Amino acid sequence: MKKYRTGRAAVLGFLIALVLLFSGCAEAANESGTSGSSYAPPASGELKITFLDVGQADCTLLESGGQTMLIDAGNRGDADLIIQYLDNLGTTRLDYVVFTHPHEDHIGSGSRLVNAFEVGTAYMGAEEFDSGVYRKLIEDLAEQKVNVVHPRPGDQILLGECPVEFLGPVKDYEDVNDDSIVLKVTHGENRFLFTGDAGSEAEKDMISYGYDLKADLLKTGHHGSATSSSYLFLREVNPKYAVIMCETGNDYGHPHEETLSRLRDVGATVYRTDRMGTVTVVSDGKEIVFSVPGIESDREHGTDEGGLGEITSYIGNRNSKKFHLPDCSNLPAEQNRVYFQTRKQAVDEGYAPCGNCNP
Repeated sequence: MKKYRTGRAAVLGFLIALVLLFSGCAEAANESGTSGSSYAPPASGELKITFLDVGQADCTLLESGGQTMLIDAGNRGDADLIIQYLDNLGTTRLDYVVFTHPHEDHIGSGSRLVNAFEVGTAYMGAEEFDSGVYRKLIEDLAEQKVNVVHPRPGDQILLGECPVEFLGPVKDYEDVNDDSIVLKVTHGENRFLFTGDAGSEAEKDMISYGYDLKADLLKTGHHGSATSSSYLFLREVNPKYAVIMCETGNDYGHPHEETLSRLRDVGATVYRTDRMGTVTVVSDGKEIVFSVPGIESDREHGTDEGGLGEITSYIGNRNSKKFHLPDCSNLPAEQNRVYFQTRKQAVDEGYAPCGNCNP
């Protein structure tokens, strides 16, 4: 009997060692940027997020556990502002830089930053693009021997104590904006979603892939354009807070009223760099504190599934002259939509109710 117990113990010990070995391999895989679990440990420190006011462009700094991540790099003319801000913080190294997509308003100051600071890894949303700004950035990344990664959906890294998961793009698109890197940062109980300039098609595809898009804060896509932050997407994300990065009096009319209306419907408090300048957010893992007051919705933020709760807005089709509920499967393309605050308004303007959703 004694011999049998010893043998069983040896076998059990061997099995435990195998489990520990493969667990270690899984952790190493996650750190190297391959798919893994989205488990978030309790937060012991703070996550600080700074949405820099770089006009009609994006540049966001994340700091956690002594590590830094910069998401996008503004326009070329923003380099001095960004470098000065980082210098004032005493920053000498950017552990991660994410260039969501190769448009100039997202990578413009990238070359200057790569030459001004040590950069650990650069995540690129495109493997090639025909522009001088992009080619110069690629050359400077190579010259500085920066590790360049093109992330896949499901890849994960760790920023300080924050798990970061890449969620998009899930496929190649004709529209470069839809090819934007989308990433979700988790800090304790708080979740933050960054979408670059991804539009409604990319949003819909991420939903169809079954990703957990729920987030407390959404960096709205494409500077508040009506082509992003669709109702379908907002129902999945259900953000309590939304940050729009755009310039006062910009040529595109950002943020569009359609986007602001959708964010009001979800009950999100909105922060705009065109009105408030640089916006700083601090998370302790439970609470989220902003440096400036936001624009509160007149509707309560819902904690129920889907977030939007009782919708009082309607979407009309300019071509068919039909109006729909926001979650109707027959919604028109964004460019053909018109929005009504009440059913009466839609009827008074000559629109008939959709026979599918019966608004």
